Amino acid sequence: MFRHILEVIDLLDDAHVTGERVRDWLVKGGLSEVEVKRIEGPQGATDSIRVVIPSHHRTGPTLGIIGRLGGVGARPEKIGLVSDADGAIVALACAGKLGKMASRGDGLPGDVIVTTHICPNAPTVPHDPTPFMGSPVDMEVMNRYEVDASMEAILSIDTTKGNWVLNRRGFAISPTVKEGYILRVGEKLLEIMRFVTGEPPVVLPITTQDITPYGNGLYHLNSIMQPSTATSAPVVGVAITAAIPVAGCGTGANQGVDLEMAGRFCVEVAKAFTAGTCPLYDEEEYGRIISLYGSMRHLQTPGRSP
Repeated sequence: MFRHILEVIDLLDDAHVTGERVRDWLVKGGLSEVEVKRIEGPQGATDSIRVVIPSHHRTGPTLGIIGRLGGVGARPEKIGLVSDADGAIVALACAGKLGKMASRGDGLPGDVIVTTHICPNAPTVPHDPTPFMGSPVDMEVMNRYEVDASMEAILSIDTTKGNWVLNRRGFAISPTVKEGYILRVGEKLLEIMRFVTGEPPVVLPITTQDITPYGNGLYHLNSIMQPSTATSAPVVGVAITAAIPVAGCGTGANQGVDLEMAGRFCVEVAKAFTAGTCPLYDEEEYGRIISLYGSMRHLQTPGRSP
């Protein structure tokens, strides 16, 4: 995994990086189902990438891995790869690693779909306590490209360093979110995290505001849970964290060791989920919640008009 992380960092740390260049790297690594689409937005453009790592037997469920970010660079304001690029780095490294595994005979029981986007000159936006990276394309549009209907569960990877909520370097996982409900943290996910890190697992606290769509005027920790607003599939955030607030537009802030651990975690979850041994939520308990309290899907909408 470390080799894939380092190769992706080198690939993305380029003022002229494009989705086509990333596709070439993935194809060279043995992946054939790679799709790149140019998306134009009010503040520029970005290249959406969708990679399918097909299963060998197509007997298991399909996992989605989404690399969430505003952009891999903030040029011309900042020179170089920004902290916000972490989500794309890990997601693409996972695609590379899973493709290599498949070529060596270790294909998974189910498909894995990896999506992210590449923008080397994204805008920055004010945010407390540190500035965020913006995106040339709004969140609703990005969700349409990144959240695939075939994904039966989703890992959403995002830099989550610009806060005082979780102050520990490494990565953390969120509780599972499904259709407006924040559910309990998956016990199997905690076990996998223990094995991968060799340390006690770390959980990212999220709030109701965080699982509502952007643009409603509410404070959001960041965009890590935004895929949950556009799907009925369970979503778990994989947050790359720091001990102090780090701006999303900060450069020189991509910690290779932390990214490698997060990527290794996602690959291990992909193995277990597609094998049917790592559900992201308890279906029976979720059914009881619905029978007791009803749907919370309205939290996936922009809400009532003022």
